[in-house]
Amino acid sequence: MVRDVVRRARELLEAGDQEQAHAILALALDAPRRAAEDMEAIAVAEATGMLVQLEAPCEPRDALERRIARMTELTDGFDADAVREARALAELESIEWVHRHEPDDAIVLVDVLRAAESFAARHIGDDQPLGVRQARAEALFTAEILRRHLGRDRHRVAVGLETLALTLTAESDERLRHLRIAALYQAARIRYDSGDDPESAVALMHRVVAEAEPLPSARALLHAASLCLVDDEIGRGAPAAVAIGHGLRALDVPVADPGFEAATEQARHLDQVLERLPDTERDRAAAEHSAALVDRYATCAAEDAREAILWWVLRGVPEDAGAVTTVDRQVLAHADHAFDTDPSPLTAAARARVASRLAEVTAHLGDPAGAVRLYERLEAQFPGHEHDERLVVPLALAMVDRALRLADIGRRGDALEALAQVPHRYAPAAGVPGVPAAIAQAVYWRGRLLREAGELAESRRVIRDTVDRSAVDADADVRLWAANSLFSVWQSPGLDPTEIDDALHRFADLFADDPDVRIRRLDARRRLVQSTRAAERGERGVAATLLQGLVASHADSDDPDIRDTVELAAENRRILEITSPTDAAPASAGEARYRDLRERLYGADRAVDEGRRADAEEILAAIAADTVVDPDENIVMLGLAALDVLGGLLLDAGRWEELVAAARSAALRRPGLDTRARRVHARGHLRLGIALGRLGEEGAAIEAYEALERLADGATDGDIVNAREVATYNRAVLVDGLGDPVAAIAAYDHVLRIHDQSVDSAERRLRRVKTLRNKALLLTGLGRLPDATHAHRTILDIAGAFPDAEIAARGRKSAFDLAACYTRLGQHRVASDLYTWMRSARHLGFTRDELKSITRSAKTAARESKRAHR
Repeated sequence: MVRDVVRRARELLEAGDQEQAHAILALALDAPRRAAEDMEAIAVAEATGMLVQLEAPCEPRDALERRIARMTELTDGFDADAVREARALAELESIEWVHRHEPDDAIVLVDVLRAAESFAARHIGDDQPLGVRQARAEALFTAEILRRHLGRDRHRVAVGLETLALTLTAESDERLRHLRIAALYQAARIRYDSGDDPESAVALMHRVVAEAEPLPSARALLHAASLCLVDDEIGRGAPAAVAIGHGLRALDVPVADPGFEAATEQARHLDQVLERLPDTERDRAAAEHSAALVDRYATCAAEDAREAILWWVLRGVPEDAGAVTTVDRQVLAHADHAFDTDPSPLTAAARARVASRLAEVTAHLGDPAGAVRLYERLEAQFPGHEHDERLVVPLALAMVDRALRLADIGRRGDALEALAQVPHRYAPAAGVPGVPAAIAQAVYWRGRLLREAGELAESRRVIRDTVDRSAVDADADVRLWAANSLFSVWQSPGLDPTEIDDALHRFADLFADDPDVRIRRLDARRRLVQSTRAAERGERGVAATLLQGLVASHADSDDPDIRDTVELAAENRRILEITSPTDAAPASAGEARYRDLRERLYGADRAVDEGRRADAEEILAAIAADTVVDPDENIVMLGLAALDVLGGLLLDAGRWEELVAAARSAALRRPGLDTRARRVHARGHLRLGIALGRLGEEGAAIEAYEALERLADGATDGDIVNAREVATYNRAVLVDGLGDPVAAIAAYDHVLRIHDQSVDSAERRLRRVKTLRNKALLLTGLGRLPDATHAHRTILDIAGAFPDAEIAARGRKSAFDLAACYTRLGQHRVASDLYTWMRSARHLGFTRDELKSITRSAKTAARESKRAHR
């Protein structure tokens, strides 16, 4: 009877129905019938363990103790080894749950600690069955971890862990050997971090490495210990290139089961090893050792391991196109070649993305012709991809990018032909999410390239069809390309003014109330453009009305780009109020000077629009020089505006040395001016930091960011606050790059504190997630896995509350990293629970292949969990 209930409860739990599983288990155990045989007694213990596992996070300690007492009552008189083991494992559930849920309540933790101590005391003795000895060792290990968490004397905790390890010396069971190694590692980590006999700590780490090498389950501990040895040698002054030998040797340990988890763990370990190298040495080492790891798994029999390595290669390439390097391309090219003959459908999606990313990176690094060749090869590699849901989206986007690269090398006709093929070729797959957006993007670019080629009539037809078909689509990713089509029209100064006005009005009719923030950004800019055009025509009342409508429609937006546009609109309204119509005589010499400077600013704007950036920069520099000592604050403000625009142009062009000079001038305080001036000062400091950082003057860049923090302290203006937040993040990244992980973690913590002071926004959420990701990687590299798990969980909390694509992408990474942390900590049951959750976390957008990997990893974690508790 109870055995049937246990089997059914397991089925319900696998299906995610915890409530029903709890109900049938409780009903079975509350029945008065006692066990009649060993197998039934074991089933009672297993049912109790499952029930305790469900109740432990939410029920008081005495309720769990009543469950354990009831189990003892129902199984009294059965003392076979298997029964004793089952009872011990069931009771252990009332202790080990803290690793899965990590409660913050000190009283709860103390209760669990006492329970662990009591459990260990009651099950002492070498004559205990293996399963009981395993459970006792688990309880002792947990007790020491809790003592450390509760702030007990660290030396005593380390001694306790070493004592536990000593008691397990003669054990041959794999799980007990793992616990011994884990205890040695934790003891060494405590001693090392607290400065308590670091020489002994290092010796213990060497012991951990030696004992973990032949034990597959201890691979995470092997890697963590080897990294500690690397850090120790670097701390003692050894060259990093020599010190990382400890970490690299750990990678050479043969893998008995080269599956997904082994590949993922080895790849992550290599990343952590390479992070220890100075920037000047990292690239060469990354290319060498990444290629070796790729080669090791390219011929591996396990498909999921091959797939894992491909995704690792992809994750290692920066998302920001401007940040990719020749080494990134080299690693992608090596992986693409190594997996060229891989026939597996399971790895196809990753192989396609590696190949398309290689082409994309090749173009970004200045070789569009090479990118075209790679895209053409990609097309041949995956014939019939239009009918494969895993491949159709990335390869449709690759076809669009191939067309753009064709245009880059002067083959505009071929580009237009390729873009024209996209809608027809991928129409049968239009039901696959992402395909309609790829089609809309292709049509947008075709209309734009036709206009740039002078084929205005055909361009108008394409754009008209795009807008008619896509503007009302339920998918914002599709509507965006219709909006972009109209936006590109009014951004084309060579078109007839009437056509530009028609595009502006059509946009207003279709998108004025669109909820998508990307389209709302365009709407705000549309209103600003319309007001500027009205002002240039002398229609000051119309311009003022348009500006007022812009502010009214978008004033409540928390999007930084929209806020910038709203602030500019508000400033333009003030400028309209203090200037007379251009066809009227100036009221004073000051007004005449203001109008002259304003017209020069307009001239600079026109020069930018016409692509005459050098002329614009000359005009802006002259305005800044002419206004620097003017007593009229409105005149000075025009000079600051000129400096601000000039700084933006230099930033966009990447002319860092010139930007340093312009940003320094913009950052100079002008007492008595309004918020507009302080915004320019803030942006000046921010750009100064960016420029100095790009020039390799990290210390000076950090000082610029810190000066901005002092300027912005107490400020409530959105632009200034946002500049400060960007600066704190940039500063933390620079500190991170200096190689001091402790200081970098402190800097990232400061970023989080600053962001916590502001109203939440999409940009801030993304920056917080990036900060947490960077912090988590540092914590993992330092072996501070519990702290890293907290950071990853926070990322998942944010991703769960806000369905943003970029946050979700990082959430997916953190979910995998969190599971890896649990695995490295030996918390296989927690990892198993996490994988179960990941399968249902639809908001993170796991791909089908990722879901397959999750399913496989969940099974592996479940097996490890069972193996650990046998």
